[in-house]
Amino acid sequence: MASVLRVPAVAELLKTHAPGGTHEVAKHVALVAGCLFVGVWAYSTTTGHAPRTRYVALAAGLVGAVMVALAVASGPWTTLDLDAQASGRPLMWVYRALYYGAFVAATATFAVSCVRTRSRRPVRLRWGMDVAAAGAVVAMVWAVVSFVAALLHEPGSAEPYLVLGVRTRYLVLAASVLLTVGIVGQLASSAAFARERRRDLGHLHAFVLATVGGGGIPGSSAAVDEYHRTIEIFDGLAALALHSRRDDVDHVRVAVPGSPREVILAYQLQLAATRRARGDAPSVDPDDWSDLLADDDALRRLGRALRDRTSTEGTARVLAGV
Repeated sequence: MASVLRVPAVAELLKTHAPGGTHEVAKHVALVAGCLFVGVWAYSTTTGHAPRTRYVALAAGLVGAVMVALAVASGPWTTLDLDAQASGRPLMWVYRALYYGAFVAATATFAVSCVRTRSRRPVRLRWGMDVAAAGAVVAMVWAVVSFVAALLHEPGSAEPYLVLGVRTRYLVLAASVLLTVGIVGQLASSAAFARERRRDLGHLHAFVLATVGGGGIPGSSAAVDEYHRTIEIFDGLAALALHSRRDDVDHVRVAVPGSPREVILAYQLQLAATRRARGDAPSVDPDDWSDLLADDDALRRLGRALRDRTSTEGTARVLAGV
């Protein structure tokens, strides 16, 4: 919204038909509200605890209302830059404290969140956060430059003070673009990864149900269904593990040389499923798969290996003589 208010046509419309200062105050309030929501989102991704949306909206609305009240109490204003008219209006320092304080707090929280989470993610799941973090850094530079410019502004001058010759509007534009692209890109990448994860785990779940049987009653929500699916996958793998053998790894490596570990495990599942279907007794020395199936990502890789990285020819070679 703050970026939209900077579009020349929109800015001229407000300056022409709204009271003086409306355009500047609207930009500031929109920016603060957006930053508060971004800061809360960043906090929730770091800690796992998210405040209720209505509380965040209430806080953003309260800060915005106080800023509007301070601006009205300090008026009247013209359509010139707000900082150029703030001299001799002490309430505007409270306005600036709310404005820049909320902005810096939100962007700093966002930057810290990006730094804490990026090392635990593959590139495809962190590039959006990296771009958004760059936007947060630019935004913090903008806040510092803007505050210094307000301190050094010459009373009576219609032009803002330029710190190092930098016009703050370009910093705001760069930060807005980077933050928008980064956040939208992160959400899109995460959504795509979630779809792939559901597809991979769905294939593993179907394999387990086909070889071991079972399948519970559908839950009351997608989250409950996913929980039940995960339990059924682990139960099915535990049943198949009883028919595994420690020398299966070497057997698969000979039959399908050069296979990575998750592909070898996928073929081991097929070996165990074949023995179980034949009615063979459980192995006296079953293989230990616990380290290979320690987390959700390992299950996802196993599901993908079963779906995309095993072949009919490879399966035939692995099962030959078993």
